[in-house]
Order: sequence, then C-alpha cells, then structure tokens
Amino acid sequence: TLRFARFVAVLWFVLFRSGRPLSISAFHSKHIRRDVTHAVSLFLSFAVWFVSFAQNPMGLPPCGTDSVHQALFPNSPSYFSNKALFDSLWHQDPALNSSDSLPIYTIPVVVHVIHRGSQIGEEENISDAQILSAIHALNEDFRRVAGSNGEGSGVDVFVQFELAQRTPEDLPTTGIVRVDGSVVPGYTEHGIAAVDVLPGADQVAVKSLSSWLGDDYLNVFVVPEINGNNGGGGIQGFAYTAPTGDVRDGVTLLYNVIGTVGTLKPERTLNRTLTHEVGHHFSLLHTFADTDDCEVENNCNTSGDEVCDTPVTLENSSCTSGTCPNAQLENYMDYTPTSCRNAFTHGQRARMRMCLETVRSSLLESLGTQPVVGVDLKPVAVNQASVCTPTWQPFLSIQNQGAQSAHGFTVQWSVQGIPLSPLYFSDSIPAGFTLNVPLTEMLLPAASTSWEFIIVADDALDEVTSNDTLSHTLTYTPNDAWTLTIQTDFFANETNWSVVDSAGTAIWSGGDYPLGATTYMHQACVPPGCYSLVVTDSGEDGLALGGSLILENTIGDTLAHIVAGTNFGGMTSIDVCADTPFFYNSWTNEDPVCPSDNTCPDFNLNGLCDDEELVGCTYLGAPNFSPQATLDDGTCLPACPGDLNGDGFVQATDLLEFLAVFGLQCGP
Repeated sequence: TLRFARFVAVLWFVLFRSGRPLSISAFHSKHIRRDVTHAVSLFLSFAVWFVSFAQNPMGLPPCGTDSVHQALFPNSPSYFSNKALFDSLWHQDPALNSSDSLPIYTIPVVVHVIHRGSQIGEEENISDAQILSAIHALNEDFRRVAGSNGEGSGVDVFVQFELAQRTPEDLPTTGIVRVDGSVVPGYTEHGIAAVDVLPGADQVAVKSLSSWLGDDYLNVFVVPEINGNNGGGGIQGFAYTAPTGDVRDGVTLLYNVIGTVGTLKPERTLNRTLTHEVGHHFSLLHTFADTDDCEVENNCNTSGDEVCDTPVTLENSSCTSGTCPNAQLENYMDYTPTSCRNAFTHGQRARMRMCLETVRSSLLESLGTQPVVGVDLKPVAVNQASVCTPTWQPFLSIQNQGAQSAHGFTVQWSVQGIPLSPLYFSDSIPAGFTLNVPLTEMLLPAASTSWEFIIVADDALDEVTSNDTLSHTLTYTPNDAWTLTIQTDFFANETNWSVVDSAGTAIWSGGDYPLGATTYMHQACVPPGCYSLVVTDSGEDGLALGGSLILENTIGDTLAHIVAGTNFGGMTSIDVCADTPFFYNSWTNEDPVCPSDNTCPDFNLNGLCDDEELVGCTYLGAPNFSPQATLDDGTCLPACPGDLNGDGFVQATDLLEFLAVFGLQCGP
C-alpha cells in the first residue's frame, strides 16, 4: 500500500504539477497533444518503475532535475526570469564552436556535507579524500583528460573545477563545509526533499544551514537521503538548470554516489552522477528531454534537449542497445549505466559555455579559488561530544586553509581553564588538507567539562590567528561502552542489526551496507539493563557466505558472537545485558557485606569499604574521590581544581606534583 501510494503521488506530481495546465479546448493543438502524449509516456515509465520496485524502491528516476525544475519554474520569479533569459539567448544564436582552442574557465566549488551527527569519514559524513576524488574525476570528465576515465568519444569542455580557498567573507577555507542537518524537522528520518509530495525535509530549511552565494560558487550539497530513499534507489541527485537566486542553487547528491573512493555504491564509482548534475547546473537538459518518438526534430535548437548534435532519442538504460537508431549511449546526460558514459558533444559544450558567459557569468569573476594567505592552520573538529567512561582521548582535526604546506605545529590545550602540557607535532599538513592528531588521554574532572584547543604553527607564519582556537564541551554519562564489529559477506546489503530494549524499541542499529565483504566497527554507550541483539538477513541465509559479528562491552568481555559461516536464516536474536563498571554502580545500605575485591558496593579509589555508611570524598576532581560516596566526609583534597598539594594556590609546584605520579595506575 505504501509503495502504491508513493507511485500515485509521483504520478500526480507529473500530471498535475507540470507547470502547464491542460484544457480540453486546447487539446487539438500540437503542443498540448505532445504534453498529453508525454504524460502518458511518463505514466507508462512510472508503471515500469513500480513493477521493478526491488531495484528502485521509490519509483523515481535517478535524476530529480526535471521534478525540481517543474516545481520551481512557475513559482520563482528569479528562476523563471533567468531560465527565460538563457533560453532566449540560446534560441537566437546557439553559438556552436567546434574549435579546440578555447579559454579555460575555472569554477570554485564548495562541498556542503550535511550529515546527521556522524563523525567525519563515517556514513554520510564522507571523508575529505572522497570529496577530493570527486573534484579530480569531475575535471577528468570535463577536460577529457587523456588516459583517464574521462577520455571518451566527446570533447574537452575547457571548464575545470577547484575547491574554494576563500569564503564569501574573504576568510581561508578548504572548500569543504560540514554541518549537522538533524536540527531540521524530517531530515534525520528522510533526508532532503526533491519531490515535495514525498517524505523529506524542506530544501530551503536544509540548505540554509550551509549555502554560499550561488553567484560566486558552485554549491554541492551531500545528503544521506533524498525523499527517504535511505541512500538507495530512486533519485540520486538533482540540480537547477538556471540560477535560482536563493540557497537552493547548486547540485544535490547522495553521499554514496560522489567521488571514486570511499563510501560508494558498486554501480556509482566513477563520479558520473556529479558530472551529470553539473551538466544540468550549466543548463544542459537530458538527451531525451521532451521527446516522444524517434522522429527527426523540426528545429533541433528549440526542441528535445535543444542541442543539434545529440541525436533524437528516448531514455536509454543500456550500454549496448538504444531506444532509437542513433542513440548516443555514451552521453553524460542520458540514463545509461555510468560505465559507458564518457562524452559531451560540441553542442553541449557550446550550451554550457554560453550559460557561464551569460546567466552564470559571475562564476567566472569569482575570487573563490584565490587563496587568502600562505599558511592558516585551523582546529575544525574534535572526535566526541559525549563519553561513557571517565577518561577521554581527544582526536583533533586540523585544517590547513592556506596555499602552502605547514611544517610542524603545537597544540596548546586546557580543561576547565586549567592549562595542560602543550603537545608538539612534527607532521606536515599540505595546503587544503586535514590532519587528525591524537592527544593525551585524560581523566575527566567533572561530568561536564569545557576544553579549549589552540593551534600554533611551527616554521611558517600562521597569517590568520582569529581561527586558531576551538572550544569544546564534553559530557560524561556513566554507561556501558559497547563495540560491535561486523564482517559482512559479499551481499552486505542484505544484513541489518539492532539492539532492542524490553519495550521493543531499537536503541542502536546499523546495516544497509554497500555490496562487498568489509569490516565495520560501531560504538555506542548503552544504559544498564538487558536487551536483545537482533540480526536479520533478507537473503534468508544469515552469514553463511563468510560474514561474522562480535559484540563486546567496556572491559572487553564478549556479549554476543556469530561465527563466520553461520546460517541463521532470516533472523537471529541474542540476549545481551549492559552493566556499568564497578566504579559507577549504584548501591544501597541493604546490599550484602562487600567482598574484598573491587565489586564492593561502596568501594572507593582508596580501597576503603564500609557497608554501614556511604561516605567519602564526593568531589569528582579530587585525587581521593570516592565514586560510591553519597555523603561528603570533608576529606576532599585539594579544595580547588588543580591545587594538587593543597596549599590553596594553583601554581607550577602543582604541575610537578602531577608529573611525579603521571602514568601510575590508580586503585587496586
């Protein structure tokens, strides 16, 4: 029923929201007959998509450009006027230029990774390496680079792309921006909406979190889902074929179709989805646009895809057989598999360059690719916002937003305003790159701690000091830290897992992995209690083809283990319980007499045990802090954070006190 409802919703969108009303009195015009024929053709196409729902669960085409265009065109004066202006200029003079000696246009690109709270390099928060591979492959396609995947039967467009080095505010940048989109209603559940009658967060609300001026940058928005497709079938990306004049302008892509390395679907490893959508961004239409049959177009400059050297064709889906006799199966703007797409034509090149020279000419005047400074080191992220153990090892991400390599740097850091020993790193950070550095593991002095990190460049002057500092708040909640390691078999997309509480609610889950045998590690803080680990396999053969799974708790005990080759059918459920380590347990005076080991109900770090009174030092930052104490006995020393010798002052001697015992084990 849900699938059929989605199908009907999309069909309704095509038939009744196409932006051109149908009237019975006007039906006899060739224009309207063509629209009706086109609608019927689309109806049949959607019927095919509906029948093949297993391959395309949303029943939508892979590109959503036509849909977003039809929705915005009649409702946005800015978009309407820009599109009308370009069409008028193109129809007057397509300016076909077959010369291979043209000026090279360089376009500044900013990639906005709009994730749902995941860490960098995990899930939709794709790595810098994946983004860099996308820009590299995009240049191969547009420049038809010899010896690369872009060397096909088409032409060099003489347009190339660079990640931006300057923000709209003239500050240094790597051209990669990451924001958490979960603050927008519906984004966590369904991602962004292309077709607004289907699930998904509002485009304007999502892109307003991170959108630069479309006049000066090519915005690429990377999202986890489009209309609730869970990164799977349906719309893979979309763009607008003229400037929108607002935050929507740019290219929107699923996280697993961009780039040539990283988290990618098997059939989307050549970055051709980005190439296709950038073609739309520069005013190209689908090669099969407004085409109902294989007959010759009366005016190839104003009908079909409005490019005369792309043969008349219907939509193609094969590398070997076309829907029309002269179909150009290798064209980037068709729906053929990405493996056979490798060409833009002379006419398409002329159309894209005219777009850049007219309605998008400000891109050619942008300063976005010009670096602001030579070296600019900036702390951009730290690895966790909350932990469930009393210690924390920060991993600090540092970007070089300048144009030159930085050779060596120092991290100055503090917690709760107390300076910690500076850490020196001799690593070099090339221009535009991000380096993750591990800092010293620290015992947390409170349940909520404030941290500050300052980066000081070594042998080169950091020319921008206003962005050298990163402030971070860490929350400590005592729970059991679980680690689930899963080795998938080749059919990884069939495997899903979840940890379910007694009410049947999943508190932690994973799955929907891309095809291929790969090891994945997931971590979570689990509250005390008992749960069920539920593992499902849609192929009904479990992990019979070589996969395995192991679940461990804070201290490394194995809670569940599915050995390699286990065939559990479609589902297996394993009972698992989360305990808090001994130094977090809550006990009462009714507990039995405590044993001599560290499971004593009111055991404290001094090795004391008292079943009658739960008293002791309750100050979390004190060296004699008693985790089980409920009543302060006044023995806490020092009286203030950092005063390790108890003289009432925090000074160099306290640091010496700390260094004297640094590295020693606390407790039995």
